[in-house]
Amino acid sequence: MEVKIIEVHIPEYAVKNKPDYLKIGKKMDRVLGKNFQNGKYILRSIGSRDHLNLSMEELVKIILKTGTDKYDSKKRGVAHEEFSGYDYDIQAGTFEIKDSKIVINNEDRVPSVFGDIVYHFCEHAPLDRGYAVRIDLLLVYDTKKLMRAKKFNSKARSVRKGLNKYLYKFKTENKKDALLGVIKVI
Repeated sequence: MEVKIIEVHIPEYAVKNKPDYLKIGKKMDRVLGKNFQNGKYILRSIGSRDHLNLSMEELVKIILKTGTDKYDSKKRGVAHEEFSGYDYDIQAGTFEIKDSKIVINNEDRVPSVFGDIVYHFCEHAPLDRGYAVRIDLLLVYDTKKLMRAKKFNSKARSVRKGLNKYLYKFKTENKKDALLGVIKVI
């Protein structure tokens, strides 16, 4: 299956000033609902600031070739120490589309898939990174080709309560097979 590449223009989205999470979230949610079939998906959010040595186009080429933004085995991800006891490939969330619309999770702070992600990357990323992160890319994955990560080291400390549900492992070595879409947030 060919990976969908979608550009979404949200010029009002910046992290210097607190964005309107719901407004920009609904805009992206409509794009997700329109471009993907009804069903459940895994969604990885990427800020290009975490890939300073690459342009967005270079990063997208790597993702399309490999299926992931994890191109450097020596590069440690955010909260690496905290997640080191888990056998995982990526950190991501889930979402569902029903009747071509996003199903809102009542646990989310913002009633929008993308709006809630933006909220967390603006409000909570500074706790881990020291700065807010603008999401520039969304990677949409097939839930059947990934599984929840498992803790493999019983002596390692566990992640903060509830964060383990965001850790995923690819079921196949060919990670590209799991990738359904790349959305550029322009």
